[in-house]
Amino acid sequence: MATADLPANTAEIDATVPLKSRIIHKFYEPLVLRKALSQASQNRARHVSSEPIDMGNLQQLFFTLVYKIAHVCDDVKGESGASVTSFVVLQSHGNTSTVQYWFASNQRTHGQLEGTKIFIRDLLRLFQTTNREPLEPVSMRRAALRHVLRFNQPRLKFYLETLGLLQPQIFPDASEGSEDQFVRGCEIMIDELLRLQKSRVGLLIIDRSKEGRMPGHTSQECWSELQHTISRIIAYHYSVQCMIRAREEWPALFENFEVHFIPSSTPMERFKRNKSLSADGIVGRMTRKVKVIEQFRRYVETLQGFDLDQRIVSEYQNPSFRPVVHSEVLLLDWLRNSGRLAPEHFFNGWMYIGTSKPPCTLCQYYFEEHQSGVAHRPSHGNLYINWRLPDVLVSQGPAAENDRQVMLDRVLNRIRKDTFDLVKKKVPFTYKEHDSNTFSQPLTHGTWTSDQKSTRILNDAALQMGQLSLSD
Repeated sequence: MATADLPANTAEIDATVPLKSRIIHKFYEPLVLRKALSQASQNRARHVSSEPIDMGNLQQLFFTLVYKIAHVCDDVKGESGASVTSFVVLQSHGNTSTVQYWFASNQRTHGQLEGTKIFIRDLLRLFQTTNREPLEPVSMRRAALRHVLRFNQPRLKFYLETLGLLQPQIFPDASEGSEDQFVRGCEIMIDELLRLQKSRVGLLIIDRSKEGRMPGHTSQECWSELQHTISRIIAYHYSVQCMIRAREEWPALFENFEVHFIPSSTPMERFKRNKSLSADGIVGRMTRKVKVIEQFRRYVETLQGFDLDQRIVSEYQNPSFRPVVHSEVLLLDWLRNSGRLAPEHFFNGWMYIGTSKPPCTLCQYYFEEHQSGVAHRPSHGNLYINWRLPDVLVSQGPAAENDRQVMLDRVLNRIRKDTFDLVKKKVPFTYKEHDSNTFSQPLTHGTWTSDQKSTRILNDAALQMGQLSLSD
C-alpha cells in the first residue's frame, strides 16, 4: 500500500504493454465518425439540468464536498481540459486514523501536481480547529475564498474577459497587476453577483438563457453564455460554503489528513491510416450486418454535402488529438490496482470519486462497465475523443492485459450502438455545449435584491457578448 506520492517517472520503473495498431484504429474509428456525424448533422445540444443539492442528506453533502474540492483545483480554462481534476477520500485504520485525499488531473506535470497538492493542503488547514486558534466563520470564509480565488486566477481572468469586465472602467483592480487587488476585485464581483442572482434582473437573465437554448432562438444565445459565466464565477463561493458546512459535520476531514496525487498519463502518439479517413470505409468495419451497413451508408451520403469526410480528416490531423487517461479513470484504476476497491478503505464507507467537471460519455461508460460500485457525478453527455484506457504494466501479467481488452471491447460496443442508434432514429446525442452546469447549485437560499450597479454591470456584459440589453 502506497503511503507517499507516486513517482513522476513511473513509466521508467515498469514498461507498459502497448496496444496493437489494429486495436487502436478499431477503437478510435467509430469515435471519430460519431463526433464528425454530430458536427455534420448540426445537432443542437440538449440542456442537462442541474439537480438541487440537499445539504440535509449527509451522503449527498459528502459527495458534493469531494467534487467541490476538485472544482477549486481546476484552475485553467481550455487547454484540452488539462487541469480537470478528480478526488477520492480514503480512511486509514492504523494506530492513528488518518484521512487521505488522493487526486489526479487529466494532464498536469509533476511540478503542477505538487503545486496543486500544496494549494489543497493549505486550503484544508484553514478549516482546522486543533493546534491553532480557530477562525471565526466570517473570517474563515473570507480566508478560504481568497485562497481559492488566488489559485484560480487564470480561469477567473478568462471569465472576466468573456463578460467584457477585464477593463479599468468596469473592473479597475484587474488591470493594476497586483494579485491582492485582483483577488479583492473578484470578491466584490462575487458579492454583486450573489445579490443579483435572486433579483428580478437575475431571474430575467435565467429566463433569457433558457430561451437561448431552444431551437430557433439563436439570437438569444448570448444570454446562455452570460448565465453560464456568472454561474462559474459564483461557484467558488458555493464551493467554500460547502467546505464550511462539511467542517461542521465532519471536523476530522480537516484535522489529521494527508494529500497525495497520482501522476497524469502520457499522451498517446498521433496515429492515422488512409482507410480511416472516409465515413463509408469506417461503416463497413463497424458491423457485418448488410442491412445496417446499407442504412448507415445512405445516411452518411446525405451528410457528405456537409463535408463529413473532411471533418473526419480534420479530427485525425488535429495536433491536439493525443488521447490521455481522464482523471476519474486514473483514480478508479489506481484504486483497483492498489486493492482499495472496498467500502472499508473509503471515508465513512462512501465509495465515491468527485470530479471538477461532470464525467464525459466515455468515462460514464467506463465506470458502468467497470462495475466497481464507485459512485460519481452524473455525466454531462459530452463526447471527447481525446480519451484512452489506463496503461497496463508488464509486471501486471497477461490477466491485466486481457482485462484491458475486455474493457475496451465493452466501451467500443457502447460507442457503436450509440452511433447506429443515431442513424436509426436520426435523433441528436445528449451532449452539452458546456461541460459544467450553466446554472450554479446554491447550498442555501436567501432573499436578494438588485441595485443599479449590478444591473449596469450585467448590461455591459451582455452588450459585450451579443449587443443585447436586459430591456430588449
